[in-house]
Amino acid sequence: MSATFPLDPQTAVPPAPIPPAGPVHMGDWESATKALRSAPWILGQAWRKAPQDDFRPGAVHLGWHPDALWVLANLTDDHIASRSTRHNQDMWTLGDVFEVFLARRGSPHYLELHVTPNNHRLHLRWTAEGFAAAASGRKEVAEFHADGQAFDSRVERAGDGTCWRILTRIPAEIVPGGAPWRPGEQLDLSFSRYDAGSGTEADILSSTSPHAEPNYHRRAEWRTAVLAAPGTA
Repeated sequence: MSATFPLDPQTAVPPAPIPPAGPVHMGDWESATKALRSAPWILGQAWRKAPQDDFRPGAVHLGWHPDALWVLANLTDDHIASRSTRHNQDMWTLGDVFEVFLARRGSPHYLELHVTPNNHRLHLRWTAEGFAAAASGRKEVAEFHADGQAFDSRVERAGDGTCWRILTRIPAEIVPGGAPWRPGEQLDLSFSRYDAGSGTEADILSSTSPHAEPNYHRRAEWRTAVLAAPGTA
């Protein structure tokens, strides 16, 4: 895996605005759908000439309050499954998982947050050097764990088993830097997915970032987002 992460993303892509969120209640899917009004961030496979046959679509909507970033993901899925049993397991080895990569613009620190269909969460805090050490085996991934309950999530599966959706609240205080979000602040941001195959089928990877290879930690390819002021997004 690549371990070099320039902080400057693609300059040809303008920052994506994230509008302020309306009222959101964690257990209320209707309020979340109405409150999170960003343009959709679409999951794809930019490293391939064409998507895999088993690729299934997904989309993410966002909104923000000064104290938190809200994320709503809708994922089409033929086989929703995870063997996760608690927080802070290696979720990408256990089945389906939705992933958030988040950093304050210009910070060397970033978060990697996972949510499974069982609503178990993984919270990792990285630097480029830390990820390089874990990727090479010089350090254990567990050394970079943080509290799996420091952010909140809810998960709902469609009754016919064809999709699942995730609502996630990420407190501003857990993002290195710690300050409340403010209008005009820029974030480095990416959303990714492991769509686990059934039986012997391989996992299908996808991301909202234009990755040249299926490595979600290629931070230079994440999108820049800007927290829009009310009435400007």
